[in-house]
Amino acid sequence: MAKGFTSTSPRTRGTSGIQFAQIKDFTGGLNFRADQFQLAPNESPFILNMEVDPRGGVFSRAGYMNFNTSGVSGTWNPKILFNYKYPADPHIMFSTGFVTSGSVDGKVMYANSASHNFVNLNSAVSTPLAVKSLNGASFTQWEDTLYIALGKDATQMYKWTVGNTYATALLASSPTWQQYTLPVGGYMPRAELSITHANKLFVANTKEYNNDATPSLTAFPNRLRWSHESLPEDWYVDDYIDIIAGGEGIRGLAVVDGQLLIFKPKAVYLLMGYDADSFQLVEVSKFVGIDIPQQCVEGDGGVYFFDYPKGLFFFDRNGMQNIYERLEPTVTQNQINAQQLAKVTLGFVNNRLWMSAPYDLKGSGAAQTTSTVNFVFDRSIGQRGAYTMFQSADEFGLYAGCDWYDNVEEVYHLMINPDDAFPYIFMVDEYEAGNIPVEAEDDVLQGATPSSSGSFVTNYTTSWFYNERYVQNKTFVRPLYVVRNVETDTQLIINTFHDFNSTNIVSPSTLVLDAQQSGGLYNTAQFDSAIYGIDILPTTIQAGARLKRAKAVQIQFLGPTDTNSNPLVVPGRYWGINSIAYKFKSRQVRSSK
Repeated sequence: MAKGFTSTSPRTRGTSGIQFAQIKDFTGGLNFRADQFQLAPNESPFILNMEVDPRGGVFSRAGYMNFNTSGVSGTWNPKILFNYKYPADPHIMFSTGFVTSGSVDGKVMYANSASHNFVNLNSAVSTPLAVKSLNGASFTQWEDTLYIALGKDATQMYKWTVGNTYATALLASSPTWQQYTLPVGGYMPRAELSITHANKLFVANTKEYNNDATPSLTAFPNRLRWSHESLPEDWYVDDYIDIIAGGEGIRGLAVVDGQLLIFKPKAVYLLMGYDADSFQLVEVSKFVGIDIPQQCVEGDGGVYFFDYPKGLFFFDRNGMQNIYERLEPTVTQNQINAQQLAKVTLGFVNNRLWMSAPYDLKGSGAAQTTSTVNFVFDRSIGQRGAYTMFQSADEFGLYAGCDWYDNVEEVYHLMINPDDAFPYIFMVDEYEAGNIPVEAEDDVLQGATPSSSGSFVTNYTTSWFYNERYVQNKTFVRPLYVVRNVETDTQLIINTFHDFNSTNIVSPSTLVLDAQQSGGLYNTAQFDSAIYGIDILPTTIQAGARLKRAKAVQIQFLGPTDTNSNPLVVPGRYWGINSIAYKFKSRQVRSSK
């Protein structure tokens, strides 16, 4: 018997008595690669907007809530969020990218605990920082100071400390490079990327002045530079490495286990050592890489990164692992639009990896031009981690985000909404005690395109159950479902499929869940109006409709949507499943001769 099932069925010819098989482990998560025979009982061929419980069940995700109460002004080309850990007044930094159509500069903005609405970071009165990078500004923190690389085509880089009215310009280091003796500070090379590491400030993909009599700017897309030791604003002319192999341009930087990871389009390098005398460049891979900085992110003690067409990888001190096998058909079957790879971003939020993708969720064959889903990966579930899939109510996948702590250490799990009609940052994973969502619907702009009421579709589809005998007919009696209780009367739609045909619904039914009753407190509740001792998150056993006769069955659970006229099918209601028990009679196999 495959892992995840408990069965009383014999290994020989079926008896006339009722047998049962129980699934109570759902931790396999989403698997697009395995066919119906390879799919483990605890895996699913389709999950949408459902959380995988590490203890075994599945339940609907929390709604996305607006972080900023007013929409971000200006051209909405969101790229990056950064947690600026200023001790007394933490800020969340946000950047948009340069727009080539019309040559529109990106901006750097910030919000804090006092106001969640984003305002421009300026260099002078009414002079926002002009981001020239297509991928937005690159932020890094040195002690309490934030260093900002605006792109190699920007005339100046900047630094800023909370409390200062304006950001301070840092002059391009060349041709005024600093010697190790008596450096004066105030410099930073023009660059696409910046990061702090080994007590130095590193920049990559630079543009520098040459040494001609009349100096001119020259691009060095493959150059990695570092500052003086402990002096992030002083740079020596010869402190750099040019990394030529692996394609044009350094595309991303990350720190893993005290070493600097450098990404090219088709190569990954590790910089080992701590100064110019000990630095050693090690080639990690010459087959995979990234295209934009948002395709690598630090988390789980290592670095996640996405390569097209190889997939998603995780790198730590144990080496590089491909963790994309279960989603591989999204690439091999052209379900992710290879012409829109800039829409593939990674964010490590609430100890999980969120990958956005321009994915053809509905199987229409149309190339998606924006992010449509998030594939969410949790390494802590099961032996190999588990995937699930999220989509916002207005049918988008959220962009790269981060966790942010305010001045009272309350954590916000933030992601970027890419919808042009709704320029907001979303809070995700907002749960109260007992995994009950704080908000069960997404905050969306009424009248947005596509129009949405805030409700999102929830779907959990089981693997095929055939009791290891798909040649043998079985008469299924009413299955039993252990479901999570609901706070309001709710109805689930249950569709049944037979014999490996996942397109023809043979047995549609509904499951009505009565609202949980709240417990009363002694000497406070009116007699006969409250029940004492009710669990805050009880479960109930519900009998489903008959699954009829078939060789194999698959069950699809759909949560409440706004397309059903039934008053119990109200969108946004919380629900979940902890176990499914199949009850059936095996029929004798007869010759068709």
